[in-house]
Amino acid sequence: MKETFVFSVKKDTRRVEVSNHWKYCVGSGQAKLAMRSDYARQLKFIHDELGIERVRFHGIFDDDMQAIMSMADMMPMPGAEKFQNYNFFNIFAAYDNVLAAGMKPWVELSFMPSTIAKRKKKVTVNAEGMKTMPAKDDDWVKLVQAFIRAAIHRYGRNEVITWNFEVWNEPNMFTFFAGTMEDYFHLYEITAKAVKEVEPALLVGGPASATGDWIAEFIDFCEQRKLPLDFISTHNYPGDGIGEAFAMKDLFSNVVGGMKQLRSKKAGTALDGIRLIMEDKTETTVLAKGQMYDNTKKVSQIVAGRYPIYYTEWNCNAILTSPSNDSKKVACFQVKSIDEMEGNVTGSSIWAFSDIFDEFMIVPEEFSGGFGLLTIHGIPKPQFYALKLLSDAGSRKLVLPRTNDEIELSVYESDDEYRVFVYRQRMKGSSVEAEKYRVQIEVPGCQNVRLHRIDDEHCNPYRIWKEMGSPENMNPQEIHEVIEKSSLVAEKVTYTYENGELIVSGRLQVNDTHCYIIRK
Repeated sequence: MKETFVFSVKKDTRRVEVSNHWKYCVGSGQAKLAMRSDYARQLKFIHDELGIERVRFHGIFDDDMQAIMSMADMMPMPGAEKFQNYNFFNIFAAYDNVLAAGMKPWVELSFMPSTIAKRKKKVTVNAEGMKTMPAKDDDWVKLVQAFIRAAIHRYGRNEVITWNFEVWNEPNMFTFFAGTMEDYFHLYEITAKAVKEVEPALLVGGPASATGDWIAEFIDFCEQRKLPLDFISTHNYPGDGIGEAFAMKDLFSNVVGGMKQLRSKKAGTALDGIRLIMEDKTETTVLAKGQMYDNTKKVSQIVAGRYPIYYTEWNCNAILTSPSNDSKKVACFQVKSIDEMEGNVTGSSIWAFSDIFDEFMIVPEEFSGGFGLLTIHGIPKPQFYALKLLSDAGSRKLVLPRTNDEIELSVYESDDEYRVFVYRQRMKGSSVEAEKYRVQIEVPGCQNVRLHRIDDEHCNPYRIWKEMGSPENMNPQEIHEVIEKSSLVAEKVTYTYENGELIVSGRLQVNDTHCYIIRK
């Protein structure tokens, strides 16, 4: 074991008000999922427990949402295509569930209905939307405007003007858009104008790009043409974006290598097979720490205060089925990233709130490496508990040096308490010797100190599930048992408090998080 990491926090350390940017929104899958009752229950739980205000999902205009309804869909006979109409019933059923949960929809205007698409080329996920431009601009404009008018009529102008309207999703990834940057800019232009023509007070923005790309070019395009632009949106996954996973340079090697492994295995579940193809680069590649800070700082410098910045997707990695997504690693990553993104973004949206998610399929295993804060049956994962501790933290953050050291510190303060997060974040998990730390913090008084841990033994529902024999199709009693045995536990802790200085110490394995709650 190496020497102890020592943190000394002085009483005159500068404070800043936190924006709680991560509470602005949370991600989801396809729009059709929002019509499910289990999805709606989990969404309300996330809002009530964490205070998250909005939810974002893809594909409100996908064919399975039936936004454009044609007689030819039911009776494909000559002349039937002339009989069609708009149908927003399913979209509004989804929005009704969002609003009933106490939240607002973040409106992603996507994807292209096949009836008006230039080419019948589907989005490369389990979706029924096309990733192409419209065959005729006017058809898309009419759809967008009809949808907005219907939303205002149903929910009222005062409600809808509080929503964000984002044009498309990751147009710089061929996974989601079969066009050039210039094509997307044109799509944005006709869409933004269409939105503002119906209601000038509506908020519209983009480019919803992956990895912080296209931002400078997009702003220049909008400003030169004097286009409506109310916010900038982009995404980042330091581990790996799904667009990169499907890029030809990776796709060929992953598929060929995966096929060899598939042939060598006797049999298994669909999840077993998918994991042979989809590589989690956070575990196979050494990745630098602090990437969310670096990416948001870069974008913030480009935007230079001209527009609000929303990271409408971010997390540890974007590889569905990655075992990392069920682990303490994501919790530790989020604690560090939420702190470091503060001041660089207006709002952000962790991807995603639930494993009720079907970009490929809804995987039936309870712990399938889904993106969610919750499993398919609503069992909170380690990342949920990290956010729970942050959600109840104070409104002030102590400004401490950014170090990217092996062990790091974040401190939040309210009128009644301090919350001190000590964490050992690495993108690549590894079994190495525990590291010791000591925190010395000057506080005006101390009634008591409690410790919450997120590690292999605490807030680890996966371990409990495995110990139960990895039950399938879990019943309510099994679900309750896992939740009960993996919930946050406040532990008494040994500390010293002398002359206004409190000292606590401990040990951390890789990706462990400790949270000390100090009552003043």
